[in-house]
Amino acid sequence: MLKWLLIVSTVFASSAGDILCAKGMSEGRELNAFHPNDLLHALEYIFTRRLVILGYLCYALAFVSLMGLLSVAQLTVAVPATAFSFVVDTLGAHFILHERIRWKRWVGVICVTAGVVLAVRTGPASPPPSARPTGPRCVAMQPCNYQSGDNHARAERFDK
Repeated sequence: MLKWLLIVSTVFASSAGDILCAKGMSEGRELNAFHPNDLLHALEYIFTRRLVILGYLCYALAFVSLMGLLSVAQLTVAVPATAFSFVVDTLGAHFILHERIRWKRWVGVICVTAGVVLAVRTGPASPPPSARPTGPRCVAMQPCNYQSGDNHARAERFDK
């Protein structure tokens, strides 16, 4: 249950950060010049917009949620599950930012959704790796008695 709460928290906080930053940055003038004065104005603009700052806070929440998620879920579940933020971002862009989404992007959203479902779907649990493999290939290193006073190593098989 905690894993799913952290997945939802990570996805929605990340998507909220994306949408808030996009909305905040689109309210000002376009940043297209790279003169030092223009860069200073751009930085001032970025760090003084309320929506952008709120977006940063959402990103921070998403990061903390992701760290919590990685502590309770396998990486192969956590990262694909957070890819669902692409779907939430696209829905937010359409309904909140009123962007026009072409049909090819909707097909991509469907594919991402299917991929997330396939990646995080729980199947039969794989057995944990044994602490010490057994079989004819396993050898232990022990001191040999070939030369007096020397501590050489020779391989001795476990399967004897």
